[in-house]
Amino acid sequence: MSMTHDAELVQLESQTEILDGLQLFTRLHSNVIYVEGEKGSGKSWLAQRFLHTDKEIQTLSFLICLPSQTVNQQRSVLMSQLLSDSFCIGDESLVQSLEAYRKDQKCNATLIVDDAELLVPNLLHELCELVLAAQNNPLWQINVILFATPNSIDDDLTKETPKPEIKSLVIQPLTDEEARIFLDQLLMPHISTDKERDAIYQAANKIKNWPADLLALISHQKHHASPWVRALLVALIVLLISLGFGSWWTNYQARMQDELLDGTVMQESQVQAENANRNLSESISGSASAIVTNEKSQQNNDASNFPQEVTSETLTVGDSSSIEQKRVIVPSNVVDALLDGNKPEKVRSSLKNTKQSTSEGQEKVSTSSLVLAHDELMAVSENRYTLQLGAVETKLDVLRFIQTYHLQDQVRVYQTIRNQKSWYIITYQDFETIKESREAAQELPIELQKALPWPKSMAQVHQEIERVQ
Repeated sequence: MSMTHDAELVQLESQTEILDGLQLFTRLHSNVIYVEGEKGSGKSWLAQRFLHTDKEIQTLSFLICLPSQTVNQQRSVLMSQLLSDSFCIGDESLVQSLEAYRKDQKCNATLIVDDAELLVPNLLHELCELVLAAQNNPLWQINVILFATPNSIDDDLTKETPKPEIKSLVIQPLTDEEARIFLDQLLMPHISTDKERDAIYQAANKIKNWPADLLALISHQKHHASPWVRALLVALIVLLISLGFGSWWTNYQARMQDELLDGTVMQESQVQAENANRNLSESISGSASAIVTNEKSQQNNDASNFPQEVTSETLTVGDSSSIEQKRVIVPSNVVDALLDGNKPEKVRSSLKNTKQSTSEGQEKVSTSSLVLAHDELMAVSENRYTLQLGAVETKLDVLRFIQTYHLQDQVRVYQTIRNQKSWYIITYQDFETIKESREAAQELPIELQKALPWPKSMAQVHQEIERVQ
């Protein structure tokens, strides 16, 4: 069992009480819940545990705050998860977006914000405003959970007018017994000698029992560990220090990218379809122009072969004024041949055949069979990822895309509904991790890479397929 999995299975009474309190506050009413704890107290660990253990919440929205984020970026992350069936880019406030899409609908949701001390003040105000709106709407039950360091957002919360009632939970250090359990279950199975275990226990007696500080004790024993153990320990420390960049966050990050990029991909697909139609029209116009030019050239050549014009004067012997004039009698069969008009008729027939063959080519493409891979995609685990190559509006556009990039028998296509419009999504294979999907995108042909393929979680694919079933 990996150390990461061990961390998820450690049961500590003090942290269980925090989780029970969160479930109690979020079950019946709309609240703002402030969970405060020192750096390294396990706030992000608790946030992840709450996400995986609470089964009563219909919709979860999770945000990990970073110093470089803007208010639009933070708002987009929250709303793209809360309104996964709509396209939100973060321009409107939280209340405005929710009223636009859920005004007369039931909405039961919890928004979780980790490292809330990095939350943009404007967005903190919008979160409080959203809870107040939910308290006045019988169809809504919306809770906001803020994980932050002590006294970091108190001043901002007190400035809210009006402000909802704030529910507060405080994370305390682990008791000595809990610290012992934490060390025994999480760290000691990966320590090879009794001497190293004794050194860790002695160091634990000299520090506060915060989870991050206890985990840091093992770094003092790194020089005794074998190479593979050191790699596992470093991976665990990085995972817990990053506070939330685990598998769940990766899944929701992919969903956010899905909502933000679908608009761009759809626009590019429309442009590609328009370009294809324009090229086809230009090809037909070029063929017609070539035929007409050929007709004019042929007529000019025929004119050059005509006999000279017949003059009204007769040629007389010795008449010097008529030396340069000539009279030619044209036989009737030659005149009939010139006026027959067979060649223009052939030209018109050629043009007609060209248009007919072009129309038949279009019909052949449009009637080609396209089998949607709904069942095959639904059978893939939602923990895996795929590459979305494109999104188009018609089956004909799908076939053109596949033929353009030579993707026959290499892709799986499914249908979904976005903003009350039908779309066809073209996907490529499936992968265990998002990293593998990105590496696969770099191995695609250069022309296909220009179409901007991007990773997409299978969980999101399943949700989009279910919209049309």
